[in-house]
Formats: sequence, C-alpha cells, structure tokens
Amino acid sequence: MRPVLSSIFVLGSAIGALSAGAQNVAPRAADPAIQQSRFEERWSAAPSGSALWRQLKHLPLAANGSAWLTLGGSMRLRGIETRGFQFSGTDAMRDDYSEWRVLASADAWVGRSAGWHGRAFAEWRDAQGFGRTLPGGVRVAEADRSDWQDLFVELGHARNGVRVGRQDIALGRERLVGIADWTNSRRSFEGARLLAGRGQYQLDGFDGRVVQVRTDAPDRADATSHLRFGMLTYAARPAPAVAASSSSADRPRWRVAGWQAYLIDAESQSGATRRVTTGGRSWWDRRAERTDWTAEVEGAVQRGELGTRDLSAWFAVGEGSVTWRSRKWSPSLNAGMDIASGSNAADSATRAGTFAPPYATAHGTNGIADVFGRGNLFERRIGLGARPSARVQLALTARHFSRVRTDDGVYSKQNTLLRGVAGSDARWIADEVDLTAQWTPRPQLRLLGGGAWVGAGDFIRETGAASPVRWAFASVSVLF
Repeated sequence: MRPVLSSIFVLGSAIGALSAGAQNVAPRAADPAIQQSRFEERWSAAPSGSALWRQLKHLPLAANGSAWLTLGGSMRLRGIETRGFQFSGTDAMRDDYSEWRVLASADAWVGRSAGWHGRAFAEWRDAQGFGRTLPGGVRVAEADRSDWQDLFVELGHARNGVRVGRQDIALGRERLVGIADWTNSRRSFEGARLLAGRGQYQLDGFDGRVVQVRTDAPDRADATSHLRFGMLTYAARPAPAVAASSSSADRPRWRVAGWQAYLIDAESQSGATRRVTTGGRSWWDRRAERTDWTAEVEGAVQRGELGTRDLSAWFAVGEGSVTWRSRKWSPSLNAGMDIASGSNAADSATRAGTFAPPYATAHGTNGIADVFGRGNLFERRIGLGARPSARVQLALTARHFSRVRTDDGVYSKQNTLLRGVAGSDARWIADEVDLTAQWTPRPQLRLLGGGAWVGAGDFIRETGAASPVRWAFASVSVLF
C-alpha cells in the first residue's frame, strides 16, 4: 500500500474509532436518508436526536412552520494508485495522486413539502487534485475551484413541480445520464425540469445543457450542447414480508418491482453529433422468508447523425442476484452481462454503429479501473458480496471483456478510441478482478477502499503495450 492510500486509511480509521465512542442516537423512521443529490432529502419536520448536524437539517424560518432552511455538506479525501495505465509498463504510466472535494448546500422552503411549496436550493463545490502526472496532468475531472454544483428554484405541489436552474440529473441506474459522483468535479446541467407524479407513476422531463467545467473561469452551460429527455417511471409498493408459516398459496412469487421508459435526445454542435436514445428498464424481485432475489434488464436503440454519417446503435444489460439473509454475513451472488454495438468497417464512410452513452456515470460500469467504455464491448461478470456487520460491506467481482465486432476497436469511458483494429482480429480484450470494501461506522462517516487488476487478452497483446493494469484507491467521506 502506497503512502497516500495508507494515510487515508489511517485518518479514516481514527475518525471512525472516535465516532464509535460517541453517543449514537438512531434516527427515527421519518428522518430522510442522506442522498447523493442532497436536494432529494426533504427535512420538513424537526429531526430526531440531539447531534448538531441533525439540528441543521430543519431550521425554522417562520413560527407557524411554513418556512424552513436545511443545511448540508460533505468532505471527501481520496487517494489513487495506478500502475500500467493504458496497459503501458513505462514509468510515465504509473502514478500516485490525491483528490479533495467539499460540498456545502442550503435548501430554503416555503409552504408544505407534501403540498404547495416554493424552494431555492444552492450547493457550492470546491474540488482539488494533487500530484497527478499521468497524460493530461490534473484535469478538469479532478479540479474545479469554488463554483456552483447546483443553483435552482422550484415551484410545485407535492411530487409535481417545475425546477429551473443548475441541477444534478440522475436517470435510473445512470447508464445514460448521471452526475458521475466519482468524478471530483461532478457533472451538472442547466435548464428547466418538469416533475409530475401520481400514485406509483412519475413523469420526468428536461430541456437544457450540460455545464462546462472551467478551471480558470466560472463554470457555464455549454452553448454547443443540448439535452432533452422524457422518462416515465412505475414503482411498485414494497413487497409484504413473508412469514415462516405462510401457506403455499401465500408463498412469494416474482413480481414487477418497477419499470422505466425513456427518450433521450443529446446534441452537440462540435462534430455535428446528435444521438436519440430510446429504451427502457425493468426490474423484478422475489422476497422469501430467508432469501431475496432480484433481476433487471435494460436496453435501448440509438439513432441520429455523426457528422455526415447516419448513426444506428444499441445496447442491452441483464443481471440478477440472490442474497441469503439468514446466513452468517448475508452472502450474495450476482451475475450479469453488458453488450453494446460496434461499427461495420465496410460502411464506415456513411454509417456509424458504435453505441455511446451521452452523459453516463461511467465509473463502475464495465469495471472499477475505468479502462473500457461501453462501445463495441461484451462484458460478462460474476460477483460475490458479504456483510460481516450492518456497517461493513465487501464485494468481489470478476469480469471478462470481448469485442462485439472484430472490425471495430475498443473504446474508453470518454467514448474515444482506445485501441484500433490494426493487427488483430481477436475478440478477447481483457479480464478484470475488482475488490471493494466499505465501512460506515456512523451514518455521517464513510470509508471506502478497493483495487482492481486488469490482465490483457489477445486483442490488447496483439495491438500494442500489454502490461497488466493495477489500480487501487482509498477514500474517507464525512457527510451531514
């Protein structure tokens, strides 16, 4: 373990030990959970517990309770170690660097969160990167000094409303549009968003632009881009618990837990690119007395133009898991596949067929080492999980990557060509093994660490440098 990672583990463990000794007041059921996008939390009532961070969740602004202010924030320190970057064994492709990010938010409400209301939400971000010497140095992905992550106003009634301004957007599993929280200067958008919910249905629409991160000037909406989407979501009510004495007629069955249908239209004047992605996602569950089962599928087709070429692409995902709740450590087993189209070299002058997500949260998709993007990729994976305690989670995943088309290359998470096809017609790209561990000694403190090993397959070995990629990280986050 390198010094930068060791220091973070020591710091996090020390904070965790101090936290464990403090009085721990369990939150009541009505207290919202801490969310990745802080404006998803609705602290409309005084929180339970006497901790200072809880008191900041509901600060009354009116005696009759019709107005209040919620304050929140987070701090994250992370160290990253990379060896064999892009399969190169040279000293220039090995690095140890660190990142620091602070987020501070204020959420002012007038009215009732379950009725008519107005609100203004602001979240300030300071992101810094230190010591990165890999190609590109400290990039905008690592550093964005003192700017707004979110800054919007909202008018609405309960789950219905219009939100205007800068805001996080995370659609579904963020395979197509997400905030990319792993990125130190995470993504946001500017525009108008419509939210309409009734019963178990939610309609979500947006028209706006992605925010362009600029390290030497205030961030701004990218005038060369345009994002429009519409999504309809159905979420079933929670499945009832299954008693041991249930009769055969009452035994659990697979049920549709939810589904989504969407259309995402992403344009960029740079390169005259337009990608219209139409698809859907559905998930199921089966909750037995001692065992939980889940399954999920998602797929979409993509049409549009890439300059003078017509675009026709697709992707599909399928995965399932089983968790043995009654066993020690609640072990789980999961398996899945992820496949996306590539381009036909014979038609490359007039047609493009490589699938590219417009604004995906790329980290963790197709491996945590972030070597490969979705285009022309067929991934098969199997994983094991365990919870030694309620506060500790462990995961081990093995992945196998191959090409869908042998006349198209391999792509990065940024949808750029990582390796061309010259010199190889092999399908096997690489194999990856990921290991992660998370410890949450208290709700406001999270320690996360892990590593990945990526071994070159025939295609990588036949097209250039083929040293194994070794990657590790450790982070400590404080949230309130």
